Amino acid sequence: MADHDSCALLGQLLLAQGTITPEEMREALRRQQSSGQRIGDILAEIGAVAPRQLERALRVQARLRGKAEEDRPFILVVDDDPEVGAVVADILCGGGYRVGVAQNEAEAMAAVMAPDPPSPAVIVLDLGLPEYGGIELLTVFRKAGQTQSVPVVVLTGRPDLEVEIRNRGLAISAFLAKPVPARQLLEVVEQAIREGSEVCSTPAS
Repeated sequence: MADHDSCALLGQLLLAQGTITPEEMREALRRQQSSGQRIGDILAEIGAVAPRQLERALRVQARLRGKAEEDRPFILVVDDDPEVGAVVADILCGGGYRVGVAQNEAEAMAAVMAPDPPSPAVIVLDLGLPEYGGIELLTVFRKAGQTQSVPVVVLTGRPDLEVEIRNRGLAISAFLAKPVPARQLLEVVEQAIREGSEVCSTPAS
C-alpha cells in the first residue's frame, strides 16, 4: 500500500479545491525560489486567487497544521490504476487527510484488517479491480465487523453499476463517476466522514 502523507499544504489545498491550476502553482513556486515571497502572496499577485479565497485557505491550513498528523482522518483509496490512485490521493491529501492507496483486493483487505491503526474513516472504492471486482469487495466490507459501518464512496468509470449496487442492498455514501472534480470529491468525503461520525455516536437501542 502506497503512503501519501506528505504534502505542500497550502498549494495542495488550493489545487484540491480547484482554486488554482497546476500551471499557476508552478509559476508561484518558480517566483518563490527567486524572491523568497510566501506562496500565498505570490498567488494573489498573479491573480490566481482572490483575497477571500486565500484567506479561507490559510484558515484551513492553520487548522490542519494545529492538528496532529495522527488525529487527521485516514482515507483508504482502492484503485488498480496507480496514476488514478495517486491523483485521488493527492486531492485528498491536499484536503488535509492522511491517505493510503491499495491497488487490489488483497492490499485493501490487509489495510482494513490490520491490527494497528489507522483505521479508515472513509474508503474510496473503484469497481474495476483485478481479482474478483469492486462490488464483491464492497460485499465483503459490508459483512466484516471492522468495515461494516465504514462509509464507502464509490469512484468508478462504470456508472452502469450503480443499479447493481443498489439492488444488492449494499450501503454506500455516494456513487461518483470518473472523472470527478476535486472539489466535489472533497465535499463528498467530508460529508461521508460526518455521517460516519453520527453513526458511531448514536447509542445502540
